Amino acid sequence: MSSSASQNQKSQSRALSINQRINEATNIIISEFSDIIELAPISGKDRVTTAAETYQIECHATSIVRAIEDLLLISRSLKEAWLLGEVSSSAVSHNS
Repeated sequence: MSSSASQNQKSQSRALSINQRINEATNIIISEFSDIIELAPISGKDRVTTAAETYQIECHATSIVRAIEDLLLISRSLKEAWLLGEVSSSAVSHNS
């Protein structure tokens, strides 16, 4: 009985960790995209300012790509866990 409770606690801990990673990646995507939107207008700016802001936009885009790659990695690990039987079908139907 205690191994079942221990496994349940481990599953809950893993789910919490996955949710935190998803939230962090989502927040990064939203934040970086908002920063890009703020930098997007170019009217009335000189070339130096435009060049600097272009570099900032590229850095923000790189951060977005990294966050999306993290989400893809999470998705892949969940699929693998499900295929290997590490995630019970009752847990899947319970969380959906």
